[in-house]
Amino acid sequence: MKKNHFLPGVARKAAFGAAIIALAAGSSILTGCTKSASEQVAPASTMATLPDFSQSFSSTGTTGGFYWQCYFTSGSASITQGSAGNFSATYSNVGDVVVGKGYNPGSAGTRGYNVGALSGSYNSVGIYGWTTSPLIEYYVTEFGSVATGSAINTVSSDGHTYTFYKHQQVNQPSIQGTATFWQYLDNWGGSTKGANHTITMANHINNWKAHGGQGFGAYNYQILALEAYNGKSGSINATIW
Repeated sequence: MKKNHFLPGVARKAAFGAAIIALAAGSSILTGCTKSASEQVAPASTMATLPDFSQSFSSTGTTGGFYWQCYFTSGSASITQGSAGNFSATYSNVGDVVVGKGYNPGSAGTRGYNVGALSGSYNSVGIYGWTTSPLIEYYVTEFGSVATGSAINTVSSDGHTYTFYKHQQVNQPSIQGTATFWQYLDNWGGSTKGANHTITMANHINNWKAHGGQGFGAYNYQILALEAYNGKSGSINATIW
């Protein structure tokens, strides 16, 4: 359910109190991604592997009041659940991976996060989500960049300046099947590891409503997510609250 312009011809993803990054060994659950058509959670301690770009694999679920997702095309990926909003994930040689933890539905509330570890190669880490009616895919990128399309304006929020980009996806995978929809992408990318940070979602959402031209619909999921594509490998340990 995302950008084919990075991987032509490849179907992409379907569908992240203070916190310190800590994986509680007693409560951690390793979950491999499973085939998206079935939307089933893979058994613990398994990892799915896909040899080409012809299919996508996806697992979703809830734990401790948080919603999580692990999606990828080709290569392999897995997510391990820590306590509360903590998760860790690894991925290898992926066509595209979107993995993270957060809320379903999302909201315009303020999100806190701490990325304690981030290694290898990736494209974006930040808030990722969807709305319906209209169908909108959106990003607030804290690390890296997925900037594409037309730059609309800038947004000042939480001490940073984000550039708002808008891009249309035509007949691409989405949370409502193959569809044509718009992406809203707020790109900053200058965050730091190992510290608590804040994302005031209302600042981004109000700007999208005022200047996006496509409105902003009913909240679907909203997660702190890592995305990587074009054969990248790496890992992350992060917490959202």
